[in-house]
Amino acid sequence: MTAFSRFIGMLLMLGLSFFTYTEQAYCANNKDLSTILSIDVEGSRFVEKQAVLARMKTQLGQKLKRKTLSRDVRKLYKAGFFSDVRFTGTRTPAGIKLVCHVVEYPLIAKLRIEGNDEHTSKDLKKKLTLKAGAFFNPKNREKDRNKLRKGYLKDGFYQNSVSFISTPAKDGRVDVLIKIHEGEVTRISRIHFIGNHAYSTSQLRDIVASRQTDLVNTIMKRDVFNKKKFGADIQLLQQYYMNHGFLDMKVDSEQLTLSADKSTFALTFSIHEGIQYRIDKLDITGDITPDKATLLALLAVETGDIYAMKLMRASIEAITSRVGDEGYAFASVTPLLKRDIDAHNVSINFDIDKGKKVYVERIEITGNEKTEDIVVRRLVRQSEGSRYQGTQVQHTREGIGRAPMVDDVRVSLSKTNRPDQVNMKVKVKEKKTGSISGGIGYSQREKVILTAKVSESNFLGKGYQTNINGQFGKITQNISASFTDPYFLNSDISASVNVTQVKTDPLTTVTYNTNRSALGFGFGVPITLDLSYNISYNFSKTTLSGVPANSSQLIQAQEGRTTIGELTQSFSWDSRDRLTSPKSGQLHSISLSYAGLGGATQFIEGGLSAAYYKSLDKDGGFVLNPSVEYRMIRQVKRGVSVPLWRRYSLGGIGSLRGFDSSGVSLRDTVTGEAIGGDSQFRASVNQFFPLPYMQTSGFRGLVFADAGTVWGKASGGGANVLPEAFSFARMRYAAGFGIEWLSPIGPVGFSWAFPLRTMAGDVQRTFEFALGSQF
Repeated sequence: MTAFSRFIGMLLMLGLSFFTYTEQAYCANNKDLSTILSIDVEGSRFVEKQAVLARMKTQLGQKLKRKTLSRDVRKLYKAGFFSDVRFTGTRTPAGIKLVCHVVEYPLIAKLRIEGNDEHTSKDLKKKLTLKAGAFFNPKNREKDRNKLRKGYLKDGFYQNSVSFISTPAKDGRVDVLIKIHEGEVTRISRIHFIGNHAYSTSQLRDIVASRQTDLVNTIMKRDVFNKKKFGADIQLLQQYYMNHGFLDMKVDSEQLTLSADKSTFALTFSIHEGIQYRIDKLDITGDITPDKATLLALLAVETGDIYAMKLMRASIEAITSRVGDEGYAFASVTPLLKRDIDAHNVSINFDIDKGKKVYVERIEITGNEKTEDIVVRRLVRQSEGSRYQGTQVQHTREGIGRAPMVDDVRVSLSKTNRPDQVNMKVKVKEKKTGSISGGIGYSQREKVILTAKVSESNFLGKGYQTNINGQFGKITQNISASFTDPYFLNSDISASVNVTQVKTDPLTTVTYNTNRSALGFGFGVPITLDLSYNISYNFSKTTLSGVPANSSQLIQAQEGRTTIGELTQSFSWDSRDRLTSPKSGQLHSISLSYAGLGGATQFIEGGLSAAYYKSLDKDGGFVLNPSVEYRMIRQVKRGVSVPLWRRYSLGGIGSLRGFDSSGVSLRDTVTGEAIGGDSQFRASVNQFFPLPYMQTSGFRGLVFADAGTVWGKASGGGANVLPEAFSFARMRYAAGFGIEWLSPIGPVGFSWAFPLRTMAGDVQRTFEFALGSQF
């Protein structure tokens, strides 16, 4: 190697060493060129910078990472504020200055909805994500589109479509119009069954929840396709067949066909019926308690009967409850079925696993925030420390559920650290019990009516019930107040006190004024869960005035003040599921009153009444309500007549519709005035049904038929009143229809009745409006 070559090599080595030294020195003074010095946001108008930075994982002082930056971009997109997000950066000797560039979606200035006839805009807007002040982005737009479409599909509108139109406003925001095309409701044109031999297609159509189009179903909107109902149809068919002995029945397939214009559906069910079985043998095995004979007597099924699943369930529940009464809270009953296909018979063996006998160590009550613990606890029939009793637990659930301050009750059992003990947990959900209401109404009788009501069914959280009512009309001015302690002195006896002031002016059927004040108290004693005994005393002072000189002799004889001290005793059976608009149950009463314990008047009065409520469909919308009543009143002491206003006349809602108040009565043969009878009989049949579009508004319709009459003789100087004996020939009849509304201030009734049989002197009334009365 020449000297020149070695010289050049040395220069290169020196240069490389210098370059390495310079780079090391530079890096020593600048530790990391990728450090983020600042983050700015450009393009945001409505979203503040800090709101953008708060959603980013990239922060000042951190080392710039592309993966973290990509995550930030996705996160900012996901927020729904921006249609575009990108980052740029400027590298400096000290680090990187980062800039986030965003393009915002426009804000909604106004939001309107058009084309919605089925639902109000207010109701629809409550369900939407889009609203004034929100960002108008594709995600929320599609979300709301799907939400609206699904809602209309649920209502049966399969032709519906939803579109969005945005119009730019001056300030950069947009006005959004949601255009809805509801289309026609999609109805069920045909329900068809394949493979049904035991029951006709028309019979099976009545079983399923879906309804085929006809006049009634169209009016009631029951032929509108509903996906939930369609899903329940299979179960309803299986239950029907299983309740009629077809144990092997199954639905092989169900088909739903939508017409091309989406206006109708056709439903097809393919059925395998199998054979019908009868019960040829019944037995009970396993842990039999208390004894087999007792348990066999509880069975709702018998040998020779066609197998019915609902009766099987009732039998299982009865056995479980009876075994539970022996302390076996976790008893289970398993029905074992053995089919004889050739003989079409089935043998049933109820196998009992009673588990361990347990005692209720403690009863815990929760959820009663306002109500005192003792108010709920006294409704508990199961005792702490005693053996578990299934019947008493069921009575506890029913009793608490009926309480006026309870909206819902759940009873459950939890195991303790001891195998023979459980805790019973009673969880209640309270409801509002106090109300203040007032209103203005109108009736043909009273004209303008002013009403006011203050009530509290859980006063001071002690279960006391208080009411103050006022009703002021042209004819009647009525003020009443009452106080009831359902559990007087912490016993099952109820105690009540009431005061009343009623003033009545002349009617079209009555020619005198009455002014009545009354004070009373009473006690109620439960005998069984549904049977109770009541005793009450009422003292009243009534003044009859304004009697015209040409009035009936009997009316003139009673002008002035009359005092009555009346003791009433009654037995009543009440198994109704609710006090207002019951759907099932019975209400029967027998009463006897004696007036003469104080006051100047003596008489006896007795009465019998019975009313039934039967739901004709599973929803309880169709309720049949027949009722009958008989009453009689007699003077005790000769020469002391029964007060005129206590005698019987019929007419009006709650009495005999189609006739005016006191429109059916014994009458003075000279003046034609209503005197009243000493006996009355009336009967009625009401058929309640839901009204289209108004099922949830407290409205319901009814058709009815009424019958009634009064008879007897006038006492105390009724020379111009002819006595009448009971006769079917004098029975009045009427029929009609009406509407009932359970308003916040009480029930309101509208009645159109048409008399079918009348007598001379009867006063008719076709239309009637009543506030505070039920049919």
